[in-house]
Amino acid sequence: MKNSPQNVAYEYIRNQIVTKMIFPGNRISDEEVMQETGVSRTSIRAALMRLNYEGFVDMIPNRGAFVAKPNPEDLQQIFAIRKVLEIGAFQEAVEKRSGAHLQRMEKNLQDQAKLLESYSRLEYVWLNREFHWIIVEACGNTYYEKYLNEIYNKINTYMIFYDSSVDNDSMASHRMIYEGLKTGDVELGIRGIREDNRIALVDMRTSGMDV
Repeated sequence: MKNSPQNVAYEYIRNQIVTKMIFPGNRISDEEVMQETGVSRTSIRAALMRLNYEGFVDMIPNRGAFVAKPNPEDLQQIFAIRKVLEIGAFQEAVEKRSGAHLQRMEKNLQDQAKLLESYSRLEYVWLNREFHWIIVEACGNTYYEKYLNEIYNKINTYMIFYDSSVDNDSMASHRMIYEGLKTGDVELGIRGIREDNRIALVDMRTSGMDV
């Protein structure tokens, strides 16, 4: 159920993370969540397990739940596997995509372009995720969906906290991916994916973190 105690706890914790109320590496207090939401510890633990599965939270035995925090090696590895999975998903999506997928992607690009007029990093993070997720949906492979969902959630958290960009410098690579999907040009789409991943990794800026 949408308003179940587990979902209430999940939405509260997730919102605390994406609005920067809890920072990466910080422990998530069961007591605080109980006080703020009124739900049981059991429901909170279930919500934390879901957030762990989705990549927002790291569960450390005998220590508790912490907001996911990257280090340079984490970032390099997660972007390396993201690139491999995105290329595979794109290749399948080229064969299976529908007109509805292309229309949604075109609308997303239009929204990204409008965002340049009044840039919001948080809004871009969600538009960027939606753009890439359309490809995942189009490929129709539940395993790409499972693993890229976790990767995108982790990357979104990192982008919200650590990316210092003040505009969308991925428009050109996104258009390459879109045109590749639209025309069936796999090589063009893969070039766009490689460039998009390169830009995202370069843009990631953390205090004292050399990525």
